[in-house]
Amino acid sequence: MEIQGFIKQVEQQMKEQDSIYHNCAVKFGLSDTAMWVLYIVSDSGTICTQQDLCSQYCFAKQTINTAINNLVKDGYVILEPIQGTRNRKKIVLTEKGKALTESTIDILKKAEIAAYGTLSKEELSAFLDISTRLNAALREETEKLFRP
Repeated sequence: MEIQGFIKQVEQQMKEQDSIYHNCAVKFGLSDTAMWVLYIVSDSGTICTQQDLCSQYCFAKQTINTAINNLVKDGYVILEPIQGTRNRKKIVLTEKGKALTESTIDILKKAEIAAYGTLSKEELSAFLDISTRLNAALREETEKLFRP
């Protein structure tokens, strides 16, 4: 198979996975970004800020800001100032937000565990290794496009 055909198949697989998660968000009555914010905030045992979501999970700043503002407005999260910082705030689930994550995000995570559980530890390790290496190579090659 030509490399271009392989790239097309990989892209189709990635779009299909995006579609699977999008369908879950729709069925949960959430935007895609709101679902991911709840997913990450409910999973982190550490402090999670808007800046963390942007830098660690590659979300656009405005997209995260809009999703969080809507989650705050709907009473699912609150923003608490972090002591010792100028204006950083951690995202905290409210009781209403915890109830929502239990009925949505927790069942999504169980489905993911079941799906990933169909692969062996070796397959999972190889998948992660290959994805990591490919992302690093792709980042390097695309950055070359914009160098003077």
